[in-house]
Order: sequence, then C-alpha cells, then structure tokens
Amino acid sequence: MTASFRRAPDFDRKADMIEATLDCIADVGIQATTVRAVAARAGVSNGLIRHHFESKDKLITAAYRRTIEMMSEPMLAVMKGPSQPPHARLAGFVVASLSGPNADPRLLSLWATFISQIHANPHFAQEHRVGYAAYREATEELIADVMTAEGRIPSVQERRRLAIAINAVIDGLWLEGCLSADEIDESLQISIGLRCVEALLGVELPDVRPEGKES
Repeated sequence: MTASFRRAPDFDRKADMIEATLDCIADVGIQATTVRAVAARAGVSNGLIRHHFESKDKLITAAYRRTIEMMSEPMLAVMKGPSQPPHARLAGFVVASLSGPNADPRLLSLWATFISQIHANPHFAQEHRVGYAAYREATEELIADVMTAEGRIPSVQERRRLAIAINAVIDGLWLEGCLSADEIDESLQISIGLRCVEALLGVELPDVRPEGKES
C-alpha cells in the first residue's frame, strides 16, 4: 500500500493525505493529529506532507475544506444533475441533505470538531463562510425557481430569509438524525423536512426517496 501511495499522481496523494488527516481527527481530535501520525496512516513521509501542505495548520484547513465538500456534494449534485421541475429539484435537495453520506455519524463528528474551532482559527472561519455562502446561494436559487413556478417573484430579502430558515430546519433534522440514528426513522426525518419546507414556502413538494431506495 505504501508503494502505491508513492506512485500515485500528486492529486491522488494529496487526497490520500487529507483522508488520512480526517481519520486521525475523527479518532483523536485536532490537537492530537500530528504530521507524523497522518504520514503513518497515508503511507508517506513527513517530508512529502510538508511539501504539499507546508504546515500542519494548512493540512488541517484542507481537511476542513474537504469536510465541507463532503457535506455539500450530495446537495449540489442535485443542482447539477438532470433537469427536473423546480419542486422536484427542491425536494431532492432536502432529501440529499438528510440521507446518504450526510447521514454518517462520522461526518457529524468531524463537523463538530471543526466547528468548535471556527472562532479561534481564522482559516477555519474563512472556509466556513465560503462553504455556507455556496450552500445558501444554492438554496436561494431553488427557492426562487419554485416560487416563480408558483407565480410569485420573491425579493432578494425574502429569498435570503427563507434560505436561512430552510437551512436551519435541515441542520436541526440532520443533527437529530446523526445523533439518534438508531431511534429516528430516516423516512420520517425526510418527511418532516419536506413538510417544514412546504410550510415555509406555502407550496406542495413531491415525496422523494433517497437514491437507491424504492418508493
């Protein structure tokens, strides 16, 4: 495995190092995650990690950026996927936010570890601002499309207010689901999310199942 890491292209090696960093953080936390520990997990030298990331802080920041990407990718994939009616696309966005990779408790553990450091680490704060802005902009676009299809043209302020409210609902349900995975049925969680979004927007959304699950 070590040899395969060293023969891999730079992009793949960097990805391996970031994944190894996430494994370390999930197991022992940020403070105990060292360049040496990451190198051992990734099967590379300390020097190679420092060549790509210069410092532990930059490596950890890259790991946080990857965590944000992992959380956002399923939802943003809905935006970039095959063309769908606005209501179905918004429903799919909600479902993707609450199921699949996002329902992994490990992801919550990583997110909680990083989020606790935002006010102390300006690099984390910047990554958070960029990631949240992209997610909220996607939500605002979906809201605008749905409401326009309903014959209503929301103002910029209304779109922003509704996007913040919808994100708050999704975040709350996501936390509940990850913390109580054995107690909360995923289909109920998704149904609650869809009904809450319907109430906020005054619309009806189709019932969408997580990808790979039968309706």
